[in-house]
Amino acid sequence: MTKAPEWLFNESDQVGVNYSNCALAEKYDSRHERFRDFHGEAGRIYKALNLSHDSIILDMGCGTGGISIHLARMCKHVYAVDISQAMIDIFRERLSQMGLNNTTTVCSGFLTYKHRGLRLDAVISNVALHHLPDFWKQVALCRFYEMLKLGGKLFLSDVVYGFPPRDSLASIETWLSSMKAMAGNAMTEETIIHVREEYSTWNWILKGMLERAHFHIDSRVETMDQMFAYTCSKR
Repeated sequence: MTKAPEWLFNESDQVGVNYSNCALAEKYDSRHERFRDFHGEAGRIYKALNLSHDSIILDMGCGTGGISIHLARMCKHVYAVDISQAMIDIFRERLSQMGLNNTTTVCSGFLTYKHRGLRLDAVISNVALHHLPDFWKQVALCRFYEMLKLGGKLFLSDVVYGFPPRDSLASIETWLSSMKAMAGNAMTEETIIHVREEYSTWNWILKGMLERAHFHIDSRVETMDQMFAYTCSKR
């Protein structure tokens, strides 16, 4: 095994909420299901990327498999990758209980995952890229591009700031208030940690990163307050 260079960003040293902690990993689904519909999200991703029963896809930052497990029922094969062994273990148990055998789970990250199979029909990154600083986001997006076949698709959804920089304080307070009303105190505290410690970027910066990775941006949709979904193509 090739040793990672000393200067490589350490993804296992997690920022923000530490979902390598088993107790926190076990609460992930119940907290997120208060404001997310995993089944509905998977269906929209499937449609947006024009996937089929023959599609081979990568879900980077799969967590406990909320999206992957639905896509596995609709696609030929899913490579599901997450840096948290605790979350991968929960996902593997779910796969076993459901009898799904077309999913390869890997404990790895954006910068270290090595894809061993054929080039992919699609890559999905759902609410995960913000764990990387902007320099490393760009590296990750370039890696996604190389993993995809020609004509392949990228679906990237994340917290992306779309407000004017001078409105930052008021905009963040408004976001926190809406999160509290929608998802409760625990999720609001996670959002506070996200803003303070994690690496969400501005929408114009992410747009430039995608373009510099040679992706064509097919669409950008605001899915909820401070959440954007990008659908991109490798042409």
